[in-house]
Amino acid sequence: MRDVRRAELVAAIGKPCAYCGQPMAAPTRDHVRPRSKGGTLAGQNKALACQRCNEDKGSRSIRSWLYRLEKAGDPRAAIVATRIE
Repeated sequence: MRDVRRAELVAAIGKPCAYCGQPMAAPTRDHVRPRSKGGTLAGQNKALACQRCNEDKGSRSIRSWLYRLEKAGDPRAAIVATRIE
């Protein structure tokens, strides 16, 4: 993933969220590996995510967040599972 700049946020409106794949009305920048967990500011650690996914993920790792989604029966879990390395 590349560095996410404001112009890219505007250009991403209507494009799919990096996590759930749904079109984004209000794209946000997400640190894939949270900074509170050792993630960096590098562009490779940033993703464009819908507001819902970004807020739900919060400061969790993707795997931890995926576990929560699966436990809650959230349909996004299947999509998120295909997007993690």
